[in-house]
Amino acid sequence: MKLFCCFTPAHEVLLKSCFLPSVPATFAVTAVKLEIEGAGDFLSAEFLQCILQKIELILTTVRENPGEVIVWSDIDIQFFDLDPQKLLLELGEHDIAFQREGPSVQDVNTGFFICRCNAVVEKFFEQVREGLERDASTNEQYFINRLLRDGLANISWSYLPPAYYARTHGWPPPRRMALYHANATAGPNGVQRKMEQFRELAFLRRFGILALVWTSLKYAPKRISRIVRQRFTRAQG
Repeated sequence: MKLFCCFTPAHEVLLKSCFLPSVPATFAVTAVKLEIEGAGDFLSAEFLQCILQKIELILTTVRENPGEVIVWSDIDIQFFDLDPQKLLLELGEHDIAFQREGPSVQDVNTGFFICRCNAVVEKFFEQVREGLERDASTNEQYFINRLLRDGLANISWSYLPPAYYARTHGWPPPRRMALYHANATAGPNGVQRKMEQFRELAFLRRFGILALVWTSLKYAPKRISRIVRQRFTRAQG
């Protein structure tokens, strides 16, 4: 199965150290380097420029592989049990299947998806491109979720199961994962924070329960603060 991705110089360390070494041999990888300078932090000018080029690349791959099923992936991802046949089962009869943003939200995460190369998917990403051209201040995930939520796209879609894990799903990750997506890094030093996530994941997988206790304690203050804010907001509402 063909797997496509793109990257900038700032993110090449993720590609070489985490992404490519973990891609199973059953996938043929095409990695396109985008000559865009800058750190590429979330919603930075260079990040938004990269998103526009990414959508053009998605459209190109859909047009150049008619009738095939392909995968598109961000490169802040490490694979553990990714299998083409399982992916095809997850896609089913749909046109496209996305990673979910989180267990308690309806949004999809556009960092990893499998799709059919057909006219429906091509039209869908043309709509996404049009949205970005109208408002270049946000990313493709915003427009994709808007299209899906508001029923503005004539496309059959589904969620990939929790094994296609993203950091926004919470901590700890499931023991059995198809992949780990190091997202939730809005703000400065995004690449470094993604690398830190991968180091924590390796620590967890190597040392098990001891690492789980340590990392859970590390994230406990943030979790408690989030719960308090949510309860306060509900009380005020």
